[in-house]
Amino acid sequence: MISGMSSAQFSEQLVAADRMGKDQLYSTKLSTSKAQLDAYKLLETHLDKISSKLGKINGESFEKKTASITDDNAKITVNPSAPKGNYELEVKQLAQAQQLSATFNDEDTLLSAASMSGIFSIQVGSDPTDKIEIDLDSFNVNGDKTVANLRDAINSFTDKPVTASLMRTGDNVQLLLTSNDSGLDNTLDVQLGGSTYAMTELREAQDAKIELNGVSISSSSNYLEDVIDGITIELNQIHETNKSSIIKVESDYDSSKDSVTDFVNSFNDFIDSMNNLTRSMGTTVLDETSSSSSSSSSDSDDKDDDDEEFKTTSVKEDQIGVLKGDASLRMLQSNMRDVMFQTAPNGMRLSDIGIEINRSGKLDINKDKLTEALKSDPDAVKAMFSDSGSYVEQLETITKPFTQTAGLLDMKESNLDAQIKRIEDDMSQHDYRMKQKYQIYLAQFTAMEATINSLSAASSLFNQGS
Repeated sequence: MISGMSSAQFSEQLVAADRMGKDQLYSTKLSTSKAQLDAYKLLETHLDKISSKLGKINGESFEKKTASITDDNAKITVNPSAPKGNYELEVKQLAQAQQLSATFNDEDTLLSAASMSGIFSIQVGSDPTDKIEIDLDSFNVNGDKTVANLRDAINSFTDKPVTASLMRTGDNVQLLLTSNDSGLDNTLDVQLGGSTYAMTELREAQDAKIELNGVSISSSSNYLEDVIDGITIELNQIHETNKSSIIKVESDYDSSKDSVTDFVNSFNDFIDSMNNLTRSMGTTVLDETSSSSSSSSSDSDDKDDDDEEFKTTSVKEDQIGVLKGDASLRMLQSNMRDVMFQTAPNGMRLSDIGIEINRSGKLDINKDKLTEALKSDPDAVKAMFSDSGSYVEQLETITKPFTQTAGLLDMKESNLDAQIKRIEDDMSQHDYRMKQKYQIYLAQFTAMEATINSLSAASSLFNQGS
């Protein structure tokens, strides 16, 4: 063509000019809608995190107990039902399982040569179900079974009450029968052909014996569960004469403190994100709010493993102000802050336990003051977060309309999903129309180019004739 451009190039330029405005409009709409959707999902993550922390404060964190013991004679574990207090423990005897042995020349000794025939039975204790029987005549019908085969036959029983093993001494081999349970109630009665089978007792059955606060207690096991409600004692060794251990059970103040601190941190993260998402701010302000959030909880080096559930909780630079104008979020933020100023049902305020709300609307925590409050009156602190009308209950009431299934955030996200789908459909249709327009332009310019070429050819003929 005259300009030196082809019909395709002319068509592409015209279509590019035609579509530029709408392409930009659709791109902006799509980018904004996706940013808003991500922002609402981010806030939902924050609120889920706050809800998780509230659940812990209102749950086991104030109920947990911790136990310590002054030596290694026993191991102590406790659950929330354990009463606080000090207990003196003296381990007088450990429980042990009975062990019997029978001597043979070697493990290949044939049972027939050892005069073992008839019914071989092992009864543990008085429960008839704790018994195994082997008919040696049927078992050794070919006369080729050995002591080692007998060991394997005993151990082949499902839920066997006894374990068989071989001990090689160099001069002979001993068949060992060991009760699987310790204590006097689990002694072994071994019979052959209806008569007692003579065996040597290597270890006698005995119960554990302890004194706890001067009270004598016996147990068939070294694992004493719920001797005192919620307290489990695992015995390791007996005490020397006139020696004892002191067990101390107290509230787990660290667990309570950590739960409150985790909640404060999650609340501050939410306020930071809300501020960044709902108002236009520069990146400098974003950095400042993130920094202040870190500093407000810098005295806590602990990290809750459950935070792995909430990995993406920071606002990106291009998300700042993307939810500006959402009145429902502003109302949520305001209501949550207002709760922090309220008095708990028991008359206490958060400031009484070292938690203050600062000028930015976030919470500052004095962990020393919180620890002191937990130690001096843990029930009062617990009541602030667990009684009817507590901080936990109020915050859950405020956030529930947003976080519940088909709640406000779900609705906003659903609407944005639909909006994004419509924009993408519009973009697809627009692209289709522009492709059609390109074909129209291309046909027109191709025809025009053919006409120009034809006229040029005719003109050259006239020039030759002259």
